[in-house]
Amino acid sequence: MLEQDVIIEKEDQVGDWSYRWLIGLVNFFLSFATMSSFIFVPLLGAQLGASDFEVGLVGAAYGIAFLFSSLFSGWKSDHLGRLLFVRWGLLISSVAFAAQLLAHSVLALIIVRGVVGLALGIAVGATITYAFECGANMGKYSSYGSLGWIFGAAASALVGDIKLLFWLSFLFCLLAFFISLAFQKVPSYKFSKPPNLWFVMRRDYRVYLAVFLRHLGASAVWVIFPLYLVSIGLDKFWIGLLWGVNFVVQFLVMRQLERFSEFKTFFWGQVLSVIVFLAYAFLTSRLSLVILQVIVGVAWSCLYVGALLIVLRGGKEKGTAGGIFQSTLNLCNAVGPLLGGLIAQGWGYRGVMLFAAALCVGGMFVTVPARQPASDS
Repeated sequence: MLEQDVIIEKEDQVGDWSYRWLIGLVNFFLSFATMSSFIFVPLLGAQLGASDFEVGLVGAAYGIAFLFSSLFSGWKSDHLGRLLFVRWGLLISSVAFAAQLLAHSVLALIIVRGVVGLALGIAVGATITYAFECGANMGKYSSYGSLGWIFGAAASALVGDIKLLFWLSFLFCLLAFFISLAFQKVPSYKFSKPPNLWFVMRRDYRVYLAVFLRHLGASAVWVIFPLYLVSIGLDKFWIGLLWGVNFVVQFLVMRQLERFSEFKTFFWGQVLSVIVFLAYAFLTSRLSLVILQVIVGVAWSCLYVGALLIVLRGGKEKGTAGGIFQSTLNLCNAVGPLLGGLIAQGWGYRGVMLFAAALCVGGMFVTVPARQPASDS
């Protein structure tokens, strides 16, 4: 085991509920900024003349940049500390959101979304690990992210103007940066050199692989989902509303999950994911879509919180584990949109839904070893 030492004694304010609420507020603002920029990016790509495959390239550029950025930043944060990455990540992300206003061609949109992914990769994993080390309930902390997605989706539905949404993303992310200036150092292990990345990855590889398979299918679906909804007659208001239903459910469910076994929670997230992606391919009425959005909200809540708790409780290298977890999600965000665009080009939007369901079934066969989380003592 690498040498480590506690970098600072715990101060009373760090353990206060009000301080943890402040950390949750940063998650809310960052999630709002991310979602209000995300929903209509495929439609912006289409307006700029992008094909379904090129829309997939836009999503892939974002996911690839996020992948490598979060992996590297999480790994280095175990050595250099969290706050450096939290603050600089939020500041750079706010600039990147504003830069989206310069996307006047498909190529420019691909580049600027890559920059956004690079910036968010610096901030997101470090912020999650910082919240965990502050003693935050991770289900409740994650629910603030879903609440941000709710308001981001609502803003998308009500505003509709993509450029104005980009401005809102910039302002809310900048607010998150200013709040982070009040953050204090918390008790954590400072490694004499960055941890062994391969060791941490191998420790929970089953979790990462199961998450990868499920989220790969989901990422393929989400990149074409707005186009699919338009093709069955829904307008921008309904697109934003359906996304909002998903996130309202996530906000309510995530707050209750930490009381349950993280392994069982993770398993049920996989089961429900299979059900919902199969149903997407066949049910198109507005009522059925609302019901499916409720189910997908429960599914993602269980899968995300369950997997996050497994990897963060697995050892001392929490920044590295969190970085690998975020990188797993964003590897899916890189490859999934490409697959979604290709499958939609050849087999239509319903083919993407069936592909996602098949991957979820594959993920269920990846068993998670029944072990107790490693002690930090």
